Amino acid sequence: MDKLIINISKKTSSSSQISAIVFILFVQVIAVWAQPLVLKSKDLNLTLTTKGQLTALTKPTQQNNYLPIGEKAPLLQIRVNQNWYKPTGATFKSGVVTLLFQPVNVTAHIKVIQKKTHFTFELIKLNLPNQVTAVIWGPYPTVINKTIGEVVGVVRDGQYAIGIQALNPKTVGGVLSNSEGANEARGSTATPQPYGSSLQAFSLDRSKDRKITVWGRAEMPVKAIPNETTIGSKIAIFGCEESNVLARIGEIEIAEGLPHALINSIWFKQSPETGRAYLISDFDEQTVDEMLNYTQQAGLASLYHEAPFQSWGHFILDSVAFPNGIAGMKTCVEKANKKGIRIGVHTLSPFINTNDPYVTPIPDKRLSVTGSSFLTDYVNTNSPEIPVASDQYFKNIESSTLHAVKIGDEIIRFRSVSAEAPYRLLDCQRGAYGTKASNHPKGAVAEMLFDYPYNTLFPNIELQQEIAGNLGRFFSETGVSHMDFDGHEGCLSAGEGDYGMQIFADKVIKDTKHTLVNGTSRSYHYYWHLCHYWNWGEPWYGGFRQSQGDYRLENQPFLERNYMPNMLGWFLLSPTTTREDIEWMMARAAGYNAGFALVARYKSLQKNPNTTQLLALIRLWQEAYRSKIFSADQLARLKNPENDFHLEKNNQEWNLYPFKKYKFEHTKKSLQPGEPTASQWEFLNTEVEQPLNFTLTFMGKEGNIENPWMELDGYFKLELLGEYKAGNSIVCDGSAIKLYNEKGGFVKEIEIKKNIPSLKPGKHVIKFDCQFPNDAELTNRFIVKTMSNPEIVRK
Repeated sequence: MDKLIINISKKTSSSSQISAIVFILFVQVIAVWAQPLVLKSKDLNLTLTTKGQLTALTKPTQQNNYLPIGEKAPLLQIRVNQNWYKPTGATFKSGVVTLLFQPVNVTAHIKVIQKKTHFTFELIKLNLPNQVTAVIWGPYPTVINKTIGEVVGVVRDGQYAIGIQALNPKTVGGVLSNSEGANEARGSTATPQPYGSSLQAFSLDRSKDRKITVWGRAEMPVKAIPNETTIGSKIAIFGCEESNVLARIGEIEIAEGLPHALINSIWFKQSPETGRAYLISDFDEQTVDEMLNYTQQAGLASLYHEAPFQSWGHFILDSVAFPNGIAGMKTCVEKANKKGIRIGVHTLSPFINTNDPYVTPIPDKRLSVTGSSFLTDYVNTNSPEIPVASDQYFKNIESSTLHAVKIGDEIIRFRSVSAEAPYRLLDCQRGAYGTKASNHPKGAVAEMLFDYPYNTLFPNIELQQEIAGNLGRFFSETGVSHMDFDGHEGCLSAGEGDYGMQIFADKVIKDTKHTLVNGTSRSYHYYWHLCHYWNWGEPWYGGFRQSQGDYRLENQPFLERNYMPNMLGWFLLSPTTTREDIEWMMARAAGYNAGFALVARYKSLQKNPNTTQLLALIRLWQEAYRSKIFSADQLARLKNPENDFHLEKNNQEWNLYPFKKYKFEHTKKSLQPGEPTASQWEFLNTEVEQPLNFTLTFMGKEGNIENPWMELDGYFKLELLGEYKAGNSIVCDGSAIKLYNEKGGFVKEIEIKKNIPSLKPGKHVIKFDCQFPNDAELTNRFIVKTMSNPEIVRK
């Protein structure tokens, strides 16, 4: 059977003229089509058969088919009565592909438009809309497997790329793997397959009441969203040279009305301002000027308040930090604007504190509920037990930390539910969270509230949208222009999966009357168009270098394959943070050209004796790597967390000083009585004379060592009397000796009564020994670090 082909004239001067001419020709040509359809764009051709299957995805200049042999590629699948159906036939007429699904006798009408840069497919009609509960676009298999952007929905082979884009929030990029429509992985819009990869998206019918598993809560009732069906689900498919992917997505955004925010007139995905480092702190109206000066000294883009609100939900500012409320925050923003700095605030997206007006004194009827039962008897204001008809939603509450039920306008906390009928909620605490203890009639409904261990509750989908509006209004009134959608996964509590998260972020950003730089705790496809960065890795679980160190670095390839800026997460600057710590962080930032968040509270900055030096180093390193001065070899070495560096600038030259490390180990030795047990090590300092710099770490899971000592070159003996636990470290920086715990946290400075010697050029000998009480199986790891001659880097 001959294929009908639509060509795009290369001589047309305007993209709008091209689209208009192509659409007219398209409508005319397929008005009576009943044979394979070939769509053509500048960089991708697509063939659709009369069975509704894609049989070719080809690059026009090469005609290579990127569809793997033998794999099915349905344009659309439908779900009826929990069963999935692929199309059994397709016809083409007047710009619409009509798919037939047998034996369920469903027809789906899909509007098809081809443009110079991409094709769009939109579900515009179902003949039996009440029977179709979900649709899947694809999956569309490809042979490409080199780079799979699981969130952005693009696969690449080093030269060519094919991608899918969901064109509205109701269309969720990814694999439909559960009833709520929540991606269980970081992203699945593109997924690896044995044959290469696949691209897919889906939409759910949310217009009917459902009972589904929601965020681990079984049989949770989810109310219908009126008119929110699969109709209107829409995608784009495109192909292009790999080097042009980001620009192509930008073109699709503009053509299809997707979010396309700008920073200084440049699309934020291509702006050098995206992904810049920022300062997280605890400023108030009195300290904001000093904190802005610190931010400026470090060359950071934003001053971001870690906890500005007295409650989440209504987002009322803390009256102690901001006695002038909105006006006070607005003044802070105006001061920051004069310095070219953004002001940001932190919150947990839809989380609601129990002291918020949505909870107290009268709880909102739109709080998220995991289930309910009715009262089997009258309850007075003092009753410690609540009789309920069913224990279903009150017995499996391991995930609940508040044990809170709502009856009318009262919230009641309970210990547990009785094991047998008649069921009773036991040991009830009446009038919780400032609500009023009340009488409740037989038949009243007891609703189990959806909570979280942060002493918070959640909103249903309607209230989520109101809370999103509260945030948008706050940003518009104050001028605050930076936030993280931290706790974004809290939107899952409404039972609407990724769709709930998508419309939450979409509303916040649409309701904000200026550009809102934002990050998130979750990655998903549609939000990619709204999100400036993903900045994951927290400082609370170890020392400066140790806390989630591997996790931070493992994130970098994920960010790169999804066209997101490299970000290293949060780091904590404490009163004891050192120059070595900061330069270790900045070397990683330079290697990955990455942003980060520096958590530096006002008192820590005041107490650290080296604050000015540390902030200057942060600024210096950023200036260097943002100027792209480092070679490929240097960048590779800068990425390695085992490597340390120091950076200086001399006029237009940069001096990058690598450190050499000499690593030794000492374990318990079984020798004859009286024989020395000390280890002896040698190393050669090939550089200039410099301070002695070493780290001694006691390696092992448990146990202690006692009274370690080291001797340098037969004349300087350093005794470190006392007991040290497994995981402890002793660090000498040439001027002081400090003890750190097993998580890398500073413990104390160890007093010594002699000056620490320097290392002269040449050979050096170190002796080391310690005591192993109770036959402890520990290894003493001793590392000497010397600074090498500088590598001169010119701009």
